[in-house]
Amino acid sequence: MRPSSVPSRLLTAAVFLATAAAARAQATDNPFPRARPEDVGMSTAKLRETMDSVRSWVQRETIRGGILIVIRNGRLVFHDTAGWNDMERGLRMQPDQVVTMRSMTKPLVGAAALMLMQDGKLKLDDRVAKYLPSFDNPKSREITISQLLTHTSGIRGEIYNDQVGFGTPFRNLREAADSVGKLGPETKPGTAYWYSDPGTSTLGAVIAVASGMSCEDFIQRRLLDPLGMHDSFLMPPSASNPRRARLSATYHKVDGKWVRYWDPTIPPAVPFFRASGGLYASGLDYARFLQMMLDNGRWGSRRLLDSASVALALQPHQAAVLTPEEQKARDSFYGYTWTVFTDKYRPVRAPFSAGTFQHSGSDGTQGWVDPSKKLIIVYLTQSRGAATSRRAVNMVYDAITDSRP
Repeated sequence: MRPSSVPSRLLTAAVFLATAAAARAQATDNPFPRARPEDVGMSTAKLRETMDSVRSWVQRETIRGGILIVIRNGRLVFHDTAGWNDMERGLRMQPDQVVTMRSMTKPLVGAAALMLMQDGKLKLDDRVAKYLPSFDNPKSREITISQLLTHTSGIRGEIYNDQVGFGTPFRNLREAADSVGKLGPETKPGTAYWYSDPGTSTLGAVIAVASGMSCEDFIQRRLLDPLGMHDSFLMPPSASNPRRARLSATYHKVDGKWVRYWDPTIPPAVPFFRASGGLYASGLDYARFLQMMLDNGRWGSRRLLDSASVALALQPHQAAVLTPEEQKARDSFYGYTWTVFTDKYRPVRAPFSAGTFQHSGSDGTQGWVDPSKKLIIVYLTQSRGAATSRRAVNMVYDAITDSRP
């Protein structure tokens, strides 16, 4: 087909996509140009109402503080904060606050495993024992990489306790993973789902063996650096790093009162990157990773994950260990280190769409991507157990004024 015969709307769309990709590649320090919500089919008033709710949660001490970021069509349409990053020191939550992401680390570890698959350095059906001899025993020998990615390995328990006075007995990630292999799974591998921090920690140790470098170095080189995530750290930044001052304190409730249980002056409970958690990042930094996934593995002109790997990550793999009745009762399942929404077994509950994916962290963080709406939501608190994330996400959806971008 000659260019002159291409319908103008398709040519315009192609030019728009190419221009947006080129702009993102050339301007990695500002990958999300600002726009009015109305320019991308959203309501400014509704987004402000959402933030008013976040502020009311601070006032009622439902949370200590919060950050809300909304990106649509690759454009930043809302970014605001409320409350405190450290109330005891009188420090307000800032737009560029670096927060403890907790389990929002897991999708980066999953992406690292898929990159190694692309490199031909591991296969998803490989047994973990191929990389970690501690798993070569009757209890753990059948556990596979895929099962670690989907939390169906049967591994349970913890490798650390982050409460005051506790921590971990292990000196490094490999020691922790070896202990997991020797202990073995609690259920037969591949037969049940159990969300497993030690399983993802084990995956981090496998990544280290397969890549020939530490898991954190691999993620730094293959994800954080290419994405320009310069406000992201896989351990707290050193005291000499000026970004350390931007780390938020973290809170949990004791007898109904918020208690600061960690701040940047306190050493982390685990003195190594544990893979199941350990990421510290700003909201806009994490949005870069989400945008790469939304763009099917591309960041500007550079491909980090191939489209087959992205598609594989976003399949509802957890469904394979559920009964037909259990499948029909759900519209979301765990994929490869993402929770994914699918209409394969039942319609997806409004306002969400089939293909949406997300992950949360236990200190009150959430990253949300709806490909059908070209929508990214990052909602961050440092208030463990507050359970406000889904309410905030629902209100952002209420701000959408069109049916599609």
